[in-house]
Amino acid sequence: MVDTAGPADDDALTHAVVKQVVLLAGMISALAADLLKELDLTEPLANTLWRLDPDAPAPSMRTLAAALNCDPSTVTFLTDRLEQRGLIRRQPVPTNRRQKIVTLTDRGVEARGRLVQALTTGSPFARLSPDDRHHLHVLLAKAGADPNQFTCQPTDPPTTAVPSAQTRPQPNPSR
Repeated sequence: MVDTAGPADDDALTHAVVKQVVLLAGMISALAADLLKELDLTEPLANTLWRLDPDAPAPSMRTLAAALNCDPSTVTFLTDRLEQRGLIRRQPVPTNRRQKIVTLTDRGVEARGRLVQALTTGSPFARLSPDDRHHLHVLLAKAGADPNQFTCQPTDPPTTAVPSAQTRPQPNPSR
């Protein structure tokens, strides 16, 4: 079969995909709303908490800013609020005391766990078969990754790792 889809069809399909992603993001935000009220968190605070994986090395403030795609001053504001709530702790890096790393407190691990659990089990993606979720994960990772860094193969198990600043696509100045 010959592909006769032109640029307009391709743009329409891309628009439909983006529209679905925005719709799903809204559904997930709505799903989280009650829990965020209970945890006394705004969406930006919850997003920051989400990025602090207790099983991964503690990120520096700069690394966290890159992961959140925001200024370091914004991360300072967000971590101030999370620290006031007893959810995180900022500590100097032993080898460079000018830098700080961000770690979850026990209370932060518990709050993050509740957030992850609620969004995972109530997610619209939970309705998909495991095979469909895996394929979706591969496609979303591929769309969000630098093609030169993409290594996930269909047989790889899904992961929840956040792309580093080095693997995040950079703006294309030719567009």
